[in-house]
Amino acid sequence: MAKNYYDILGVAKSASQDEIKRAFRKKAHEFHPDKGTGNEAKFKEVNEAYQVLSDEGKRQQYDTYGENYQQAGGFNWQGQGSPFEGFGGSSGGFNVDFDLGDIFGDMFGGREERTSRRNRGIDLEMGITINFEEAVFGAEKTVVLEKQDSCKTCGGSGAENGAKVITCPKCHGTGQIATMRRTIFGQIQSRAVCDRCEGTGKVPEVPCKTCGGSGIKRQEKTLQVKIPAGIDDGQRIRVSGEGEMGYRGSNPGDLYLVVRVQKSNEFTRDGFSLLKDIPVSFTQAALGAKILVKTLDGDIELKIPAGTQPGTVFKVKGKGVPHLQNSGRGDLLITARVVIPNKLSKKEKELLKDMAQERGEVVQVDKGFWENIKDSF
Repeated sequence: MAKNYYDILGVAKSASQDEIKRAFRKKAHEFHPDKGTGNEAKFKEVNEAYQVLSDEGKRQQYDTYGENYQQAGGFNWQGQGSPFEGFGGSSGGFNVDFDLGDIFGDMFGGREERTSRRNRGIDLEMGITINFEEAVFGAEKTVVLEKQDSCKTCGGSGAENGAKVITCPKCHGTGQIATMRRTIFGQIQSRAVCDRCEGTGKVPEVPCKTCGGSGIKRQEKTLQVKIPAGIDDGQRIRVSGEGEMGYRGSNPGDLYLVVRVQKSNEFTRDGFSLLKDIPVSFTQAALGAKILVKTLDGDIELKIPAGTQPGTVFKVKGKGVPHLQNSGRGDLLITARVVIPNKLSKKEKELLKDMAQERGEVVQVDKGFWENIKDSF
């Protein structure tokens, strides 16, 4: 019984070449013998179907003659036992003339090396320390780093001053060298990066003496970096294009600055809020007062209402940390810490004793040495 190659691949007779190739990838991946769920017989059928339907000439013959396609000429499938039989014979087997590295790359843990060069240089990371106020309001800092950067002599072209950059004579400008390998699947073409031009397709006619023609040299660079207002400890700043250069002609990577914020002696940060403690005397808390308070924006006058209790929090709107990438700021939260004096004068004690009596409170006032002597007679 003739095989229906369209059914084997699971595509319609009107399927395009892209649809046929996608179906083949899926089926070949499913039935590959090296997989635990593989099936050699079905894998062979899938390969056989693809060999016919991926070739416009063979596909036309198959569509024309149907079940009698084998008698129409041009088909001779000798390797119909195992998918590993019949390779290399002059009258049968599979001669795979497409790049299987693209199709089976994920099965074997990697693809054939086509363009293994990175299309950009590597990213760099370094720490930067700023003070508390710089984190709140932002700043501009100078950063000095050593990295692989574009050669200053040739401007990254790799060519000596006045010399031309020409097409690579080894790969003829493709950036790749193609080779044919004989495998169990037949002749497979693989591609590797050209070692002459390093994948760029261009080479300097006369190499730059400073960088040897690479266009890259390790050197020190000074940057002016803007620290955004509201940045917090541990956050990163991305400086686009200031990582290391890759190969000649490629885009550079990025630089990531890890921010370390020094602690403040007066303020603590909680998100976008600033926290601050202020001392308030017993009489100020009891009678009320106006206190001058230092903020990051300058001094303000804070009203302490009469009867303020220890731990009372006063909110000063808009005096906190600016919101990153948004307008507005957080708040400043000021906590009143009522301070009880360690020592009182005799007059202060008398006044407080009178106040206690006025309020009907019982207090124990420590007596001095001579007062204790006097009371003993």
